[in-house]
Amino acid sequence: MDITLIQASELDSETLANISKRAFETDIDYGGTGVNGPPGYDSPAFYTRILRFMSSYCIMLNDNIVGGIMANIRGKHGVIERVFVDPDHMCKGIGSTAMNQIFSNHREVTLWTLGTPEWNIRAKPFYEKLGFRQVGWDYSEPTFRGRWYEKKIGEESAFTPIKSLKDGLSNLLIEGEVVEKSQPRMVKSKKTGEALTVGNAAIKDDSGRVVMVIWGEQLKLVKVGDRIRVEGGYTNNYLDILQLNVGYGRLIILI
Repeated sequence: MDITLIQASELDSETLANISKRAFETDIDYGGTGVNGPPGYDSPAFYTRILRFMSSYCIMLNDNIVGGIMANIRGKHGVIERVFVDPDHMCKGIGSTAMNQIFSNHREVTLWTLGTPEWNIRAKPFYEKLGFRQVGWDYSEPTFRGRWYEKKIGEESAFTPIKSLKDGLSNLLIEGEVVEKSQPRMVKSKKTGEALTVGNAAIKDDSGRVVMVIWGEQLKLVKVGDRIRVEGGYTNNYLDILQLNVGYGRLIILI
């Protein structure tokens, strides 16, 4: 089999959405609770949109598109956001070959991460066979927790030391221990006017410490003594205090 990756374009969005729909809906046979998938899994518009800010590829078998793989590349850190293969071509080594090719395409990346629902009984052995190991839990989805995996390539660290943080940074990869946590407080959203719960925690690594802002349900999950990771975070100054924010990134509770 001639398995290759080619850069996806908007012309491929409908094909990718159709394959994605059929692929993810087979999860019902592997622990899924219904015939569904991740956000936008069956939407051509969704795939057109993510082409603009992710490294997105069609998985080709000979001259035919049989799957897709999307990665968010942040310097030395790469996140596999989505990978899927047409059900008619599953269990033939196509997914594994595609994953290894994306590693080769982005040799600048020294740390790869990805997540999968805890219930997905086929994803766990697939990723572990590729050299990923579970390092934590992702609670981004309200209905289930996700296993969070990493694969290190080489010795160069992809993490930013806390002492290096300054105002205005983004796409940060930070890891540390929660050494303090404030009581929650209620604030009003400037955009919607709704009441929101927010709190602060002090995060420490070997180089220093920083105040992290935590919103909503995640505030209940984070406890003093936990080791956590922020992937895709950003910094800002508030009342002359440097703050680390999760934003649209992920907050991982390490194990």
